[in-house]
Amino acid sequence: MPRNDALWLDILLDLRRKPVGIRFLLTEDDYVSSKAAGLSGGMPYCTAVKWAGEGRLCKMDAAHCACFAASRALGMAPVGEEALSGSRHAKLGVYENLCVSRSVAKDMVYCAHKCTGVEIMPLEAYDETNRPDVVVIVTTPHNAMRITQGYAYHKGQLKDIKMAGMCAICQECTSYPFEKNMPNLSMLCSGTRCVAQWAKDELGVGIPYHQLGEVINGLRKTVNPMEANEDKHRIAKRLADAGQSGVLEVVFSHNYFTGAYGTPEQLARRKK
Repeated sequence: MPRNDALWLDILLDLRRKPVGIRFLLTEDDYVSSKAAGLSGGMPYCTAVKWAGEGRLCKMDAAHCACFAASRALGMAPVGEEALSGSRHAKLGVYENLCVSRSVAKDMVYCAHKCTGVEIMPLEAYDETNRPDVVVIVTTPHNAMRITQGYAYHKGQLKDIKMAGMCAICQECTSYPFEKNMPNLSMLCSGTRCVAQWAKDELGVGIPYHQLGEVINGLRKTVNPMEANEDKHRIAKRLADAGQSGVLEVVFSHNYFTGAYGTPEQLARRKK
């Protein structure tokens, strides 16, 4: 269940922020019945995601989404000709010319549905009867590496990553994972770094929620071969604090890269 998933992510990763669950509220009835509070004023979608990472709950419709690019990406507003043609970003000088801008625009992945709004809450706030559609984790490169390794344990390489440093939280971390049914990495974008004030050493990961359990299992299975002792000590303490020490045995001073580096001569001497 989502609360248990959030617990295991906290145990296995060195998170500064809570994982965030995104649920699409497709109808007006869905929007009204959401337990999250509606916004009284406007806010960019990515800022609301940051708020949720700090423990706050909200729901957002197009009238209160202070970023039209996010409204388009999430299916709350139609995609207009200016976005489809690439002319807006070409005029702004984001890309060299209209041809390049059009190629980026053509590869953008918007939610195909029309929805009334989105529910944005910490993952731990969801339950078995109310699960998110996508999980967004804004975190460090090390944690992103571990999430990728957890995914790869069951699925192999993470392929078809899409990133342009544009529409990062709304598209690269939400609509793309949702529409393509696969995780995606994002270096974030200048817009979200401005309005949401992410740290320079943070990036984004978007995961379809139904795949999160397998990713967490992969993280657990790869603690011993992948993690260094420093992180293993942290994980062991988190396991103990959560009363889960018996669930996962942490083996210290052992991983796949111990003794793996050296010249052929050095490696040969070690075997003697």
